[in-house]
Amino acid sequence: MPSMTKAGFRVNEPVKGAPKKPQKPKKPQAPRKKRKGPGKATVIASVIFLCALLLSAGVLYLYMTTRKYASTFMPGLFLNGESLEGMTYEEAVARLKVMEMQDMADLTYAFECGEDAYPMTVQELGIGYDAAATLDSLYQIGREDNLIRRYLTLQDLKRQPVMARAVVQYDLAPAEELLERIREEHTAEPVSATVSFDPTSSVFFTYTDEAEGMRVNTDGALDRLRKVIESGKSGVAEVPTEVIPAGVTRSDLEQNMLILGRVQMSLGSDHMVAENAETALLQLSGRRIEPGGQLSFNETVGPRNEESGYVQAPEEAYGTDIAGVGGGVCRASTLLYQAALLSGLEIAERNPAAVQVSFTEPGEEATVSDQGLDLIIRNGTDYPVFLRCRVFETETGKEALFEMFGARNFVSITLEHETEVLAAPDTPVYLRDSTGTYARYQTDRVLRNQAMDGVHVRVTRKIIAADLNETAELLSDDRYEPIPECYWVGTELPEVIDTMP
Repeated sequence: MPSMTKAGFRVNEPVKGAPKKPQKPKKPQAPRKKRKGPGKATVIASVIFLCALLLSAGVLYLYMTTRKYASTFMPGLFLNGESLEGMTYEEAVARLKVMEMQDMADLTYAFECGEDAYPMTVQELGIGYDAAATLDSLYQIGREDNLIRRYLTLQDLKRQPVMARAVVQYDLAPAEELLERIREEHTAEPVSATVSFDPTSSVFFTYTDEAEGMRVNTDGALDRLRKVIESGKSGVAEVPTEVIPAGVTRSDLEQNMLILGRVQMSLGSDHMVAENAETALLQLSGRRIEPGGQLSFNETVGPRNEESGYVQAPEEAYGTDIAGVGGGVCRASTLLYQAALLSGLEIAERNPAAVQVSFTEPGEEATVSDQGLDLIIRNGTDYPVFLRCRVFETETGKEALFEMFGARNFVSITLEHETEVLAAPDTPVYLRDSTGTYARYQTDRVLRNQAMDGVHVRVTRKIIAADLNETAELLSDDRYEPIPECYWVGTELPEVIDTMP
């Protein structure tokens, strides 16, 4: 069926069933080429290459930036205010030596002790800069194997430089030797004042002045010197001294040489007894008992024999009709004992008489013997004690005055006696005189001694001290047995008188 076209023409439609008009064969067209883009692998490879290129460039940059410091100090390192950048280790050592010479050329050091100064030079103390201790740690900065770390260290140093000080080295051995010299020169022991005693002079005592001592305190002196050296400046280290006061001053002695105790006693009517007592007393006069020291009667007086000037005399302290060389010396020991008691001294040893004696009260005597019995007194004060004895003639014979001088730390001293009488027996005693010295015949009755009561006595010393405190000390508890009346009886029969014409 014909149809209209858009242009108005009619186009015959092929009739169904009519034979088709043969078509001309189409001209074959050449195959069209497809445009291909870059492959995925290429892109990846390109990226890798680019990254490698950038990495290489970065590594190259890091290397080029840091390589010049491979054998030199990094920038930002300063020593004593001077930059070490670009210096080799050897150059830094040389520069440090120059710094040492400049910094230490005018430095001086000294110990100062009192008004004396003891100088020390830089050379004596071996003062200098320690190159290894100073430079080794600085040189290691930026020596990391990792370029990135090295680079980062470089950047850190630019932002925050390292300001180092040279390490000072020194030798303090010469300073120790100098301190020893200072100790020797400035150490002095204190000297106490002294007192001498001359019992024969009108002025008993002569004195010397005291002198203060000095002690050097070297503790910390080396540390003070070390700080001065490490400061990099000149300076002194103080060595302080300490004054040591004298133990005893002249003023102390003058105020404490006082009379302590004084005792006067008769030496008896027997000339030999008095002579022996005087000989012993002369050995005691002028003696000195040091503080804390003691005096032994036997050691001071020595043996009582004829070689020492002693003679045969009665020994009353040992009993009736007993005599010996040195008899009467117990009067001297008794004087010493009583003076010591009244002077407040300590009694280390004292022995009573075997019987009551006539020259002093019971309980106040001191019996001695160069065979063992001794009298020992001790000085418990802080000052020396001196003994003085004078023997003079009286109408009744010789008398002795015994005195002690020293530090008086008491107001008064008294001796108190508690006595119990022991009655003598009523029955007499008869002794045979075998030698016939006193009684010859059996019918003779010659009085040897009269009856004597005994006594039990306790002696107490009461002391009122300087602070007014009172103390009581039992000194002795002695018992003297009573003595019966005694007669000598002869041993011979009486003669028979022939009364026949």
